[in-house]
Amino acid sequence: RCVLPSPLTTLSSLPFLLASPFSVNLLAGPAPSSLHLGARAPKTYCPARPASEAYQCAIFAGFIDTLYGEKNVSKAFDTYVDINLIEHDPFDPQGRDANSAKLSNIIPYAQFRVLRSSFDANIGLAHVKVDEDSPIALADIYRMNGTCIVEHWNVTQARPVNATNPIAMF
Repeated sequence: RCVLPSPLTTLSSLPFLLASPFSVNLLAGPAPSSLHLGARAPKTYCPARPASEAYQCAIFAGFIDTLYGEKNVSKAFDTYVDINLIEHDPFDPQGRDANSAKLSNIIPYAQFRVLRSSFDANIGLAHVKVDEDSPIALADIYRMNGTCIVEHWNVTQARPVNATNPIAMF
């Protein structure tokens, strides 16, 4: 099980990942200098290649940082997401390029904060607080095949006007 630092905003928090007793020991996989963080990083992790869970966790951390931290949608999708992305949002089309185009008009302008993210058994999760007039809770769930993100689900929840639980969403 791999638990990413919270809140994850940059990969400068990688030392936390390596030192956390609750995270996967990334040293069990490739040495950190050979992970996606170094100068020898591939231009893309797709098409999928075999990868250990520790390596998948590091790749997922890079995706989260690029998409949510840098707000660089095209780089995140071109680097980490399969061209045939399976999208489960009923309002979004299938495929990487269509989803990248849509999110490129949203993410760079949105105010949000990743509250927590984790990775376990080829599934990555990002719990995000979207700051609008009334905050929205967003859970993005990603499935990886080896080195590549191949599937996405999302769940959103707006705070109801008549909510009785003051801490229910965050």
